[in-house]
Amino acid sequence: MQKELPLLAFFGHHKCASTWIHRILSEYGRHAGLEHAYLYDAQQFNGDLPAYVGQTGTDLISYVNAEAGHIAGLPPFRAFHVVRDPRDLLVSAYFSHLHSHPTKAWPELIGHRERLKSVSKTEGLILEVEFLDFAFNAIRGWDYDRPEVLELRQEDLTRAPYDGFLQIFNWLGVLDPDEFDRSARLSHWRDVARNLAAERLPGLGALHDPIQLFPAERLLGIVYEHRFDKLAGGREAGKEDVQSHYRKGTPGDWRNHFDADVLAAFRERHGDLVTLLDYESDDDWGLERPPGPA
Repeated sequence: MQKELPLLAFFGHHKCASTWIHRILSEYGRHAGLEHAYLYDAQQFNGDLPAYVGQTGTDLISYVNAEAGHIAGLPPFRAFHVVRDPRDLLVSAYFSHLHSHPTKAWPELIGHRERLKSVSKTEGLILEVEFLDFAFNAIRGWDYDRPEVLELRQEDLTRAPYDGFLQIFNWLGVLDPDEFDRSARLSHWRDVARNLAAERLPGLGALHDPIQLFPAERLLGIVYEHRFDKLAGGREAGKEDVQSHYRKGTPGDWRNHFDADVLAAFRERHGDLVTLLDYESDDDWGLERPPGPA
């Protein structure tokens, strides 16, 4: 008999591939019959995440603007946490806030976008340094030593997504080690169909039956369906479209956009994050140096 899974969670941050990761987890959750919550603002759970989980019966969380203080008191969970080179985060946020990020749930972005449109790229990036305090401070305040949380980098996950997500699903305890033969495949798809029917059709909730283990073949299929070139409309990673939410997907792109003024503003306010996250081995980095250890 399969043991019951703990609460499963993804903890992310703004412009750290959180939308992409959430979409993959959401598809997995639908097929597995899990109650999945997409959380981006503490107001969604009234600042009390443990109470929210208990009241809603949530099985799987995508908390994409995660703050360490909000996860204290959660029931036993298994999770992964994704960060990104904060310099690339800054550049990605600048283009997203200028062109593509939705404003419906983020009214503060409306005025910020108008300011970005009225200034040069250098001035806009400097404005972003302060505007992104919420994201950078959450990354700075994270507890990177929690044994139940797998720490990952966006750069590694986007460079090798299939290996990366197999590692994630194995860590979460949902990867089925058994052979996926014809009989197992038929049984799996029958269970998935039942869960999807229970989700879509009122009155069929009794069919809902969470699937605790998934074969690698199916999990990798979900990742494939959410690959970069498909989400970006056929554009390969590295080819830029500043109007797209999936703009470029290339690590180290900050070097193409930072100048001395942006560098100085970033170093003064959030430069410590670069060494905290081991993107550089020391504070002696600048525009002329190659990237540090990855």
